[in-house]
Amino acid sequence: MNNKKQGVILVLIAFVVVVLIILIGVFISRGIQEKDLTERQKGFYQAFNLAEAGLDRALVELKNNFDWTGVTAVALGSGEYSVVVNAVGLDERKVDTFGYIPSVSAAQQKVSIEAYIRKAIPGGFYDNAIYSAGDIDLNGSSYLVDGDVIYAGSIDNPDNITGSVTNDPGISPLARLNYAELRAISIGQGNVYDTARLADVQNNTDSFPASFWYSVPTDPADPATGVPNVVYVEDDLQLNGNIGTIGGFFVVVGDVITDPNSSSETTINGNGQVEGCIYTLGDFRVNGGGGGLNVDGGVWSGDESRLNGNTTIQYNAFYMQAINKMGLHADVQIISWRQL
Repeated sequence: MNNKKQGVILVLIAFVVVVLIILIGVFISRGIQEKDLTERQKGFYQAFNLAEAGLDRALVELKNNFDWTGVTAVALGSGEYSVVVNAVGLDERKVDTFGYIPSVSAAQQKVSIEAYIRKAIPGGFYDNAIYSAGDIDLNGSSYLVDGDVIYAGSIDNPDNITGSVTNDPGISPLARLNYAELRAISIGQGNVYDTARLADVQNNTDSFPASFWYSVPTDPADPATGVPNVVYVEDDLQLNGNIGTIGGFFVVVGDVITDPNSSSETTINGNGQVEGCIYTLGDFRVNGGGGGLNVDGGVWSGDESRLNGNTTIQYNAFYMQAINKMGLHADVQIISWRQL
């Protein structure tokens, strides 16, 4: 009897040992698989970052030379990247970038990115009261838009628009003007507003130009004979209270001059008149006060355009053509990209 019990115990022990061996094998196998997966993920992210570095390189090179064609096997960090650029048209380039770990010739991981880069101001850019690369949000019935409107996203409550209303997703992202060029013009005119100067404006110890014109046209019928004020705003543009009449081509860049890719917001509260045009990469929001706040010229916004309260946006072709005839240049920008 004791021998039978001992036999059973030995069988159970053997069974437990086998189960433990199997479990240990499973755990080891899973550990190896997870380690391999982690290594593959690490390699993928490294390769992706290298492909992004190639795209950043393409942006820099194309800013300096729009006919740049690319580069091969550039070592960076733990791998290499390459860039191939092909002309799609006069103002557009197709950019393929590749990230390799550890190298092009011995790639264990490879990631590719396809992007389209454009350097152009689109047709009709100067022809609208509101040109929005995002949505347009029109609230209430106190607003008026006198002129054509084009937008990339959606629009609501367009009843008080007197001109045509056009949806065109192709205008997104907003055409990127050359900030260095605009800032240089603004410096020459004394119209650069940094954070400190904007604070002075809020405290009524400084002011924006009172007229759209830096130099009034010598021929009243030809906007090219005049020079607009280029008002370069290095932070968010905020106009509060009774602003009176201010004028110029307001270029709202963002938080810092060294990062023109930062979105900026243009928020206007209160009463008064803006004689000219406002260009912002971010949102354009107008909250008109009881006396109303008007923009006589036009608005370009990179994101949402929102009108609240007693507000009028009126297209002024003479102002717009004056800006057009300055011959401003577009900067290069990515209009679409995807990982292949």
